[in-house]
Amino acid sequence: MYLGVDYYPEQWGLELIDEDLKNIKELGCNIIRVADFAWDVFEPKENHYDFTFFDQVIEKCKEYDLKVMMCVPTATMPRWLNLKYPEIMAKDEFGHSQPFGGRRGYCYNSDIYLRKALSLTKAMAKHYKDEKQIVVWQLDNEIGHEGSDMCYCENCHEKFISYLKGKYGNIKELNKRWGTSFWTSTYDRFEDIQLPKKAYTAQNPSLRLEWERFRNITINNFLVSMYQTLKTVIPNSTVLHDLEGGTMDKHFDPFELSRKFDDIAYNNYPVWGGLIEPLKPYEVALALDMARGFRKDKYWITEQIMGAQGHDVIGCAIKPNQGSSWALQAFGRGCKGMLFFRYRGFNKGAEQYCFGLLESDNKKKRKYYEVQRLFKYIKENKDFFNNPIKAKAAIVFDYDSASCFKIQRQSDSFNYVEEMGKLYKQLWMRDICTDIIINSDDLNKYELVIIPYMIMMKEGFINKLKEYVTNGGKVILTARSSWKDQDNNFILNEDLPLYLTDLTGVIVDEQESLLANTYRDCVDLENNIYKGYIFKEMLKITSAKELVKWHNCPFGDYSAITVNKYGKGKCYYLASSFEEKLVEKLFDEITGQKIIKKENEENIDLGNNVTLFIDHENFKWELKHVRN
Repeated sequence: MYLGVDYYPEQWGLELIDEDLKNIKELGCNIIRVADFAWDVFEPKENHYDFTFFDQVIEKCKEYDLKVMMCVPTATMPRWLNLKYPEIMAKDEFGHSQPFGGRRGYCYNSDIYLRKALSLTKAMAKHYKDEKQIVVWQLDNEIGHEGSDMCYCENCHEKFISYLKGKYGNIKELNKRWGTSFWTSTYDRFEDIQLPKKAYTAQNPSLRLEWERFRNITINNFLVSMYQTLKTVIPNSTVLHDLEGGTMDKHFDPFELSRKFDDIAYNNYPVWGGLIEPLKPYEVALALDMARGFRKDKYWITEQIMGAQGHDVIGCAIKPNQGSSWALQAFGRGCKGMLFFRYRGFNKGAEQYCFGLLESDNKKKRKYYEVQRLFKYIKENKDFFNNPIKAKAAIVFDYDSASCFKIQRQSDSFNYVEEMGKLYKQLWMRDICTDIIINSDDLNKYELVIIPYMIMMKEGFINKLKEYVTNGGKVILTARSSWKDQDNNFILNEDLPLYLTDLTGVIVDEQESLLANTYRDCVDLENNIYKGYIFKEMLKITSAKELVKWHNCPFGDYSAITVNKYGKGKCYYLASSFEEKLVEKLFDEITGQKIIKKENEENIDLGNNVTLFIDHENFKWELKHVRN
């Protein structure tokens, strides 16, 4: 198990390295992560590579018995690259190029930038291919962070047109599938298709979905090209990328990307600049379970927060032992190696307010000793944390569906990740271990599968879902399940939910979207009144049993929550985003478990009759040995 810190010797010079590495070793570390923003150190002039500095760093690591995670630093470019090739910079919708001096700023579709990135990757790989101190490689850093997964430059437009040609073959096919006869938008040539920039009115949803798919392909092509370049030189290397928080809201599919690497990392920041308070424990848990789902395996955390973070506005301070609680939560949920960000905060540059274990006074204080105690605790109990994780439930993420809601939210109150989180919370509150998966993953190992707001379902997944329920599985579907075809359009002459009316035992007969601060009443079998938000689908029963109906509905007598027996299993349908009291009552029935803990308490099953208990309010934890 690797435990370490992110270390930036290029920001300080080598004068402090012996003192630093001695302190890092005494901290309990066996690895450091270096060079993720050091391109100008490796290539100070074009095609002139200089490895002297980091060679010395690695030699020092040998003295202190510290392994190295080596980063290929393409997330920030040297000034000479920007000056010589200004066309590599990304552009916004209005044609404005990104300025130099911040993080990223480049276009992933720039052939020049990709060529330079691959040249650096190859040069570093060749130089360090026999270096045993390097045990893992990281490519780039937090791809797509801070809006950098979107660009509207000429490179992107040209390659988008090529993508459309390859997919549709001829322009008549595209016009037919996109319905371009609407608003007189028929195209004569692929080259006439514009990028979906902001206009007075909404753009064609088929165009916009293809643009989201193209952005995903763009990100994949960039990083996979780097991966293949490095693996060609060092075939037996372990190569990963580090993903940031909020990946389910990005313009790329983190699951698809992660499964093209040897390993994956997640950067765990439950609080950052501008937040009044940290994410809630269940929200952090959801992100960690998602990270485990990226590759259906355990994962690294390459940046674990311990000091307050922010560029211009700083997030709330991290209380004593709060950072350790988050770290242990991560190990309980699949982390296999952790590096804290960062060993020492930098006293210059844009991240001066991103504090480390040491601050600008360079003194070992509370945070240093807290991590030291934490690492000791993890080492003493590593056998428990190394156990495999077995989930009973799964939640299915779908990039296309998430993209559809970026394009057409339908309600100004709708947020895909927040709505997923509401359902996840019900499992978390019952300490039910949950995997976050995608529609190509196996469903059969789970007792319960939740499919939130999958507005676009592929035929193969629909068949797999029906087989799962037929064989005894339980599934929860939500409003807006299977409404659209693969072009983001409705289908004529078909009931909603598309091709699922037999599984659900209902037909969506009418619907409305509810805007902020509006709701509709519903009533359960005991005549308790509850509220439904965001969407109101009015369900006509064909074979299902009604659990909740819409109350005083002016459209007629319609169901709001139903359950349908299908083969040996059951399918629940939730036609709205219901208030928490009702959802809790429903999950009591579905799971057979009631909530018996507080919202700030967490029990994580580590296997072998051992549970990790974390009190996220008082920042205490305990390994509990339980009997069967």
